Amino acid sequence: MNDLHDLHELYSDEEVMRYWSTAPYSELYQTEMTLHFMLDREYNGRCDFAIEYAPPSTTPKTIGKVGLWDGHEIGLMLARPFWGKGYMKEAMAEFLHGFWQREDMKGQHEMVADVDPRNSACIGLLKSFGFKETGYREKTWETHLGWCDSLDLKLERPKD
Repeated sequence: MNDLHDLHELYSDEEVMRYWSTAPYSELYQTEMTLHFMLDREYNGRCDFAIEYAPPSTTPKTIGKVGLWDGHEIGLMLARPFWGKGYMKEAMAEFLHGFWQREDMKGQHEMVADVDPRNSACIGLLKSFGFKETGYREKTWETHLGWCDSLDLKLERPKD
C-alpha cells in the first residue's frame, strides 16, 4: 500500500480524472478501495502496473498507471506534472513489449480502448502505437461530465 498517497494525488486531480469513468475522488478511502481492487485482481503484476518516477538519490514516486484492467481493455493515467514529457510513451512501449512477450498472454490476440473522443492526447498516444479506430458510440458513460461518447480502438497482436 506504499502507493496509496501517490495514487490518491492522481485520483483526486480534476484534470487527470477529466475523462475517467468516475469523478475525482474526494476521500482517501476511495483510492484505498481502488488500490485493493487493483491488487486483488488476477491481472495485477501481469498486465496492470504502476508507473514510478525514480530519479537518482530520491525516493521513487508513483506517477501513473498503465495496464489492461480486465485483461483486454487498456487504461492509463499520468500525473499532470509529467504530461507531455514522454513518460507515458515510454511506459506504454515497455508495457506493450512485455505484455506481448508473456507466455501466459499468448492467447491474447488484441487489446481494446474505450476513449472519450474529446481526449485527443490519449487518442494520439494510442494511435502512435498502432491502435486503430473501430467504432464510435454515443452516450455510453454517464459521468461527472454528463453523458459521454466512446471512441473504440483496437490493437492487434504483432505478427511474430
